Amino acid sequence: MSEHIFNRLKGRVRVGLRSRSRVWVAGAVLLGLIASAFVLFVVVSSLRNQPVFSAANGGSGAESDASEVTYSCPMHPSVVSKGPGACPICGMTLVSGEEKGAEGHGSHGNHEHELPVVSLNSAQRVMANVATTKAELRNFSTETISLGKVSWDERRLTRVSARIAGRVERLHVNFTGARVAAGQRLLDIYSPELVSAQKEYLLAVEGAEQAKENPAPESREMMEGLREASRSRLKLWGMTDGQIRDLTRTRRPKTVVTIFSPVSGVVTERSVTAGQYVNEGTPLFSLASLTSLWVEAELYENQLADVTTGAPAVVTSDAYPGRPFTGKVTFVDPMLNPETRTLKARIELVNPGGLLKPEMFVRAAIHGRSVRALAVPEEAVVVTGDRALVWIETASGVFEPRPVTVGRGGDGFREVLSGLRGGESVAVSGGFLIDSESRLKAAQSGAAAEHEHGGKGR
Repeated sequence: MSEHIFNRLKGRVRVGLRSRSRVWVAGAVLLGLIASAFVLFVVVSSLRNQPVFSAANGGSGAESDASEVTYSCPMHPSVVSKGPGACPICGMTLVSGEEKGAEGHGSHGNHEHELPVVSLNSAQRVMANVATTKAELRNFSTETISLGKVSWDERRLTRVSARIAGRVERLHVNFTGARVAAGQRLLDIYSPELVSAQKEYLLAVEGAEQAKENPAPESREMMEGLREASRSRLKLWGMTDGQIRDLTRTRRPKTVVTIFSPVSGVVTERSVTAGQYVNEGTPLFSLASLTSLWVEAELYENQLADVTTGAPAVVTSDAYPGRPFTGKVTFVDPMLNPETRTLKARIELVNPGGLLKPEMFVRAAIHGRSVRALAVPEEAVVVTGDRALVWIETASGVFEPRPVTVGRGGDGFREVLSGLRGGESVAVSGGFLIDSESRLKAAQSGAAAEHEHGGKGR
């Protein structure tokens, strides 16, 4: 009996222990969730720049903000220090976060496109390699840069056609792209009419020789006239002077006559095959010379005033870096392309060694007339998007941005139409570094102002 009671009590104790274990596990899970929520709250609050604890905690939030002031380089934002000093890269004085906030508060009222003034000491100026020059009236030749494409000189295209009906017996040049020299054999042709014409010429030659013994001058003149007429017909039908001399010497007509290339160039088209019958006027070959080519340069409307016929031009190609090809503008298209709003300027140039090939893309620099205008070096103009600006040195080491309207360029200078006066000092080298510094300040100022206004709003 007592053993039975003891077993029942033992079972109840086991059940109680199991229940307590479940309660402990549940409590541990609950405490973990509470701790995770607290950590998440702290992280979110710090990211939103809000103090985690209230002011009732003895102002610990303000002390934390003061202790986290950092110093960074305006030119190299990656350089960050917990104390003041100089940038190890460029030597510029590190700026604290409080100074950035003050600058941002002062410049927040400016227009969003305005850039702040940049001040450089002598060391920073040397490190940034900043040099200045004065804007003044200059004489310079305008230069128009455009893209173009190489094409054949249309005046140097030659079409070789059949001068008499016959059958092509053999092709000596049988593929497109082959280079041929003047006087080189192109094909052999058999023509019965040409054979008959050679026989007639030989008869005229014999008659002229026999007429020399005739005392009547009229007979001699008539036979010589027949001989020259027969000779002219042979030349019209494609025989050369050398072939006619050989015919006169051998007194044997040739059944096959060779047709030679009239010019040196490249075969751009082959229109005949061996064994083909051709008629008078049938195209045989198309030849083009590579000694002189055209470059068709595309010009926009605002470039037309600076490009005139006869202007010198320099053509460069990526295929031959560092090797310029000189030429001149020989024709400007009188009509504008309505789709591209451009027109073509034709540049004629000599092609030594046949280096340039038709259909190649090239760049053309066309030199225009000499002008006198207020100008600054090309390096002084900083183009940002749809506007251009220069950096004016208003005081020693103090640079102020000035939007300008630029015009024509050439000889390394750019015409300034408005926004600048003669005698003002502009930054030539280092302008982009100054611009980057100013934009960095503007971005930092905008971020500080946004943080301040955002904190007040909350």
